[in-house]
Amino acid sequence: MKKAIAALSLGLAVWIGAQTAAEAKVYWNGSELKPGQIGRLTVLKTTELYQLQGEKKIVKRTLKPGEKFRIYTFKPGMLGLGGGYYIDRDNRVKYETPSKAKLNQVKIEQLFRGAKMGMTPSQIKKIETGKLVAHSNAQGVDLLIYSTSIFGYNTEIWYGFEKGKLTYFGYDFDPEVTYTEDQLLKMYNNLKQQLISIFGNSYQQSDSEEGYPPALTFEKNGFTITLSYDSSGLWIDIK
Repeated sequence: MKKAIAALSLGLAVWIGAQTAAEAKVYWNGSELKPGQIGRLTVLKTTELYQLQGEKKIVKRTLKPGEKFRIYTFKPGMLGLGGGYYIDRDNRVKYETPSKAKLNQVKIEQLFRGAKMGMTPSQIKKIETGKLVAHSNAQGVDLLIYSTSIFGYNTEIWYGFEKGKLTYFGYDFDPEVTYTEDQLLKMYNNLKQQLISIFGNSYQQSDSEEGYPPALTFEKNGFTITLSYDSSGLWIDIK
């Protein structure tokens, strides 16, 4: 499916501007749980927000009790807010982590993006938050391509429509950047673990081209999700 849609799009794309819309949200104890978030911090006593220059802490401002922050990473003794900002992990703060089920729910929302088979192009445009970069139509197949990111990787998502209804969508992880084979294999292995963390170890494995890892297929809620890596690139296909 992915190769057929790619072939139809060649020479037919109409390049257009950005379009954004609201996507499904996951809430954890009353606040939105963001993709990549691993926890939440509440300030209990006055503490400092800082950035690192080597081992040196550069204080940016003083935080007051009651302030709350999303946490995306950590270093020994430090909690990371993203953007290079950190707070000391000590008795001046309270750190909480969401359940694995909540974290997986965020990943599922990232992956499916609220899309359902049978949706029209206008419905997809209303829910898709990425940048719409191309739109083509040939031989009864309508194609929308968005630039976005998922699981920490920049990617393109392709939506394919037949007779005005969504029949396929998928992620192209090598749209413009040329990666080395080692980089692509590392990406494949990481994506494999991400999908296993969501769907479990129950998947089908099929032979791929010689020298490439096997394609993996998961079944979930009526969807077929396939991770493949071969000479055509690295993809996650959903249909």
